[in-house]
This record gives sequence, structure tokens and C-alpha cells, in this order.
Amino acid sequence: MPPRTATTERPAERATERPMVTRTRNGQALDLPLGTRMLLNIAGTKENLSSELVGLQHFEYLILKMPLVPGIRARLLNGEMVTLRYIAGGTIFGFKSQVLNHIVKPGFLLFVDYPDSMEQVDLRQHRRVNCLLPAAVHGRHGTYKCILLDLSEGGCKVSLELQRDDPFRETAVDDMLVLQCGFFGAEATTQTTLSCLVKSISMDGNRMQLGLQFADLSTDTQLELSSYLDNVSCLI
Repeated sequence: MPPRTATTERPAERATERPMVTRTRNGQALDLPLGTRMLLNIAGTKENLSSELVGLQHFEYLILKMPLVPGIRARLLNGEMVTLRYIAGGTIFGFKSQVLNHIVKPGFLLFVDYPDSMEQVDLRQHRRVNCLLPAAVHGRHGTYKCILLDLSEGGCKVSLELQRDDPFRETAVDDMLVLQCGFFGAEATTQTTLSCLVKSISMDGNRMQLGLQFADLSTDTQLELSSYLDNVSCLI
């Protein structure tokens, strides 16, 4: 009879999964301070563009400062449908809108329709999707290849194979690691780098699983992650 494999677990609280919900304005003006960073996605594409809210007329339109990248004017014609996301108070908000107009002087400004309804995802209650993505983790014991098993706005789970005397076995809860993975539909040569805190550890023989919590994500990265999870969720 083969020897029984010992399993140890150092648990930490896992985020509660909650689907995206829709909230209607009901005639109330949106609380959108000028300077709010927004991520804009053009309907039918995977590309997300970073923008900044520089003006609005409540119930009529929003004005966004956009990067003047090659070909962007031809893709943001009047009537084009777009999706916008932004973060406020620990919640990611999203809405669909329509391009009304744009100007290029003194800067590239995009006018979009004022939204009638919003979708929201509370970052404290995360959606989670299963996946199998090659990745790597880097810490005080070096860099190790791993597999990403699941992903949410707040963190992920990774699995890696270790030798019996590998120093990475000394990894402890609350250690800081850096995760590298080709998220967000990026090219194979493009790696996203995320700082993470170890929140749970389990061992099954030479196989280690780590529950990681993302730390200090930029606003753009949080919005990219939310958009990526939306796209992946539609395929599951």
C-alpha cells in the first residue's frame, strides 16, 4: 500500500463571490469627480484605452480626455458604442454609452452619452473564475514557474511543484510575492507583473498551492482585470 500523503493547510479568509449587479440611476446625478480615471472599450474589440473625465453635463454627456494614438479617431466615430469602467469607494462601476462627438484641439476630447444605468462589482466581494494559465512567482527564494488555477479582482490561486528540500517551502502567510502572467489577452511576450500577499498555503506531497491577494494595484490594472474577467466569464 502506498504511503499516505500528508496535507497541511494554513487557511485565510476567501473572498465571497458575488455576480455583477445592475443599479439604475432613477433620475439621480452620478457622483463623478473631475479627474476620475476611466477605462474605455470600443464595442467588438479587446483593446482598452485609458481616459480621464475632464467635464460633464448631468443627464446629457460626459467629456473624456483620450490618448491620441494612431487610428483612434476613425474608431471613435459618432454613434460608436463603447463601455466605460471606473473605480469609486472600493467598487468598480461600468456602463455602456454612445460616442456623440470628438475634437482634437486643444486636446483629444471625446463626448459620450450620459448613462441611464450602471453595473457594479464590489471589490470586497469578488467574482472568481477558474483557469489554467502558465505563470511565475518571485520571492525571497527565487523565481518559480507555476500554474494559475483561479482568478478574481482581489487575488488568485497558484500551484507549483517543489523538490523535497526546496527553500520555497519556507514561504509563509503574509509573505510578499511578485506574480508574472500574460493576463488581459496580452501577447505571449507581454507579461503583467502584480504584487501579492500570501494568504493561504497548502501542501500535498511536492505540490504547493498558494492563495494570493493582490496588493497595491493601480487603477488601470484593476480596471483591466475587471474587463478581462468580464470577457472570460462570457465564455464559461
